[in-house]
Parts: sequence; structure tokens; C-alpha cells
Amino acid sequence: MSEPIIITGMHRSGTSLTASFIQAIGVNIGQNMFPADICNVKGYFEDIDFLEFQRSLLQKSCPPGDPGWPDWGWTESETLDRSLWSSYIPEAKKLIASRHGNIWGWKDPRTSLLLEFWHQLLPNTRYILVYRSPWDVVDSILRQNRGVFPQRPEYALKSWGFYNRHLLSFYRQHRDRCILINVNGFVQQPTRLMQLLEGKLGLIPREPWDAAKFAKIYDANLLRSLPTDHPMVRLINHLMPEVANLLTELDQIADIPRGDRGDRELNADPLPILPVEALPLLMHYQSLIQHQESHQEQIQLRSEVAQLRSELDRLTLELMTIKRSRSWKLARKLAHFSQKFRLK
Repeated sequence: MSEPIIITGMHRSGTSLTASFIQAIGVNIGQNMFPADICNVKGYFEDIDFLEFQRSLLQKSCPPGDPGWPDWGWTESETLDRSLWSSYIPEAKKLIASRHGNIWGWKDPRTSLLLEFWHQLLPNTRYILVYRSPWDVVDSILRQNRGVFPQRPEYALKSWGFYNRHLLSFYRQHRDRCILINVNGFVQQPTRLMQLLEGKLGLIPREPWDAAKFAKIYDANLLRSLPTDHPMVRLINHLMPEVANLLTELDQIADIPRGDRGDRELNADPLPILPVEALPLLMHYQSLIQHQESHQEQIQLRSEVAQLRSELDRLTLELMTIKRSRSWKLARKLAHFSQKFRLK
């Protein structure tokens, strides 16, 4: 069995799209997959066995009672009890042993926090590390309207920093085993990732690749980006330089960076001096707007369903009227007679 290829990055950063790309070129990323839903209509491309294993490990590693979102391995203290990890090694080895095939792997954002754990067990593993602009990740998380984030929208931004610091640190230590990509840069030049897979990681695709195949897996409507003059983009750059600096570091070292978007953001008109509290308030406002948009979409959907039901009732009534008519009965008799005639 060959060493796997692992796809990971912060949640809502395009790891599912990247995993679908990897699957399309012949990598077996699992059979028992987490099902698609309204938040990821094309699918998550996550092996449930690895997903549940890593979810359990991270939840147990978070400090008990510490506020945050332990499902993602993030709490306010941003600490993980790594002393527990050795007890999970036997189960991890069983998972690895159960996977077969020449080219295999898995995708799970939680792996971002467990890269060193897996590297010790699989030292020759190859990695695709995916990042996305923090404001786009936060926007995507808030649109889901799930978990703790509608009440604590700043948790989404802090989780972005926690995850991407892990990605950056691991990439710097194991650059020869990793490809670091920005998802927006990737969709602009998917053939570049193919070149990196073959040239940098030595991965020879089992399936041919072309632009038509990429068009089937990529839907631009599912990868929204906030405009550079959006208040949240400007406030994050203005009030949280550590977040903006981390994004810059990722862009500077990435195999596929964001391109020229960063320059346009930096050249935006300066903001007036604002209190730090403005950012979580803006993010909470953004959360409310997303919830309102979701509610309006549900109202529209219910209206469309009601219209379809009304049309169905009309057609049903029309059909019943036709069936009661003399012409319908005559047509039925003629059809019956014609069938008997053909049988003779």
C-alpha cells in the first residue's frame, strides 16, 4: 500500500472542491463518505471513519468547559492536550491498515490540527494544504447559521487563525512533502495544481485531466468572495493586523497564492480610527443579515411550492373533468376496441 495524500485546511476554505479534484484524477479518498447537504450540495468528500476518529480525538483534547467549538478542536484557550494522543495511535493504525489501493487518501479540515500526529505514523505522506481569505471563510460559516457561530461570530475568525497557523508551521517544516494553495488561486489555474502534483509530489494521476472535467466539479456560485471594499474585509485588515499578516505570510510562501487581490485590498481608502469592539459587532450584524437572507429564501421557496401545489391541483381537476366527459369515455372505448382488433 502506498503512502496517502491528505487534503486539509480550515473549514469552509475549499477543501471539498480540492478533494473532488483529487478524486477525479483517480485518488481513492474513501467509500463511506459523509453525505452532501444544503451547506455543501456537491458533497464533503470526507471519509466518515477518519472524520469521526479525528472529531473524537480533538473533542477529548480540548480543555473541559472551555468556551468555543470543540467539534473543530478550537476553544478560547487555543490549547490541545497532546498527552492524550498516544492512546489513539492503535486505532489510527487500524484505520490506516484498513485502506487499500495504490493511490489513496482522505480529506478532513480537522487534520489541520493533527498534521504532526499523522506525520509520525506516515512519514512519507503527501499533503495538499488549502487556505482561503479569512473574510470569505467567516462569511461562509455565518451563512450556514449553525452551531455557536451566529451567537459568537468572532469564533469563526479566531478559528481561521488557529487552523492556518498550524498549516503554515507544518508547511515550513515539510515543504518538500506539501503543496500549499489558495483556493481562489487554484480555481483560476487548476492545471498548475496538476503540474505541482506531478513535479513536486511525484503523484502520477490514474485518470486523465482536462478543462471539461474541472467544469463539472467547480461551480463559481458555491465559492463566493466578498468584494474588496466590503466593510468586513476592510475592518479585518484595519483592526486585526495579525490576521492580515498571517494571510500575507501564506500568500508569500504558497505554491499557488491568491494572485493580485491582496494588492487591491492594501490600496483601499484608509478607514477612520474605530474601536476594536467594532469588528465583533460588525460580524454579528453580518450574521443577522445572513440569517435574514436565509429566511427570505425559505419564504420564497415556500411560495414556489405553494404555486406548484396549486398548479398540480388545477391539473388534477382538469384531468378529472376530462375523464368524466363523453369524449373521454368514447376515446377509451375506441382504444379498447382497437386493442381487441389488433389481438385478433
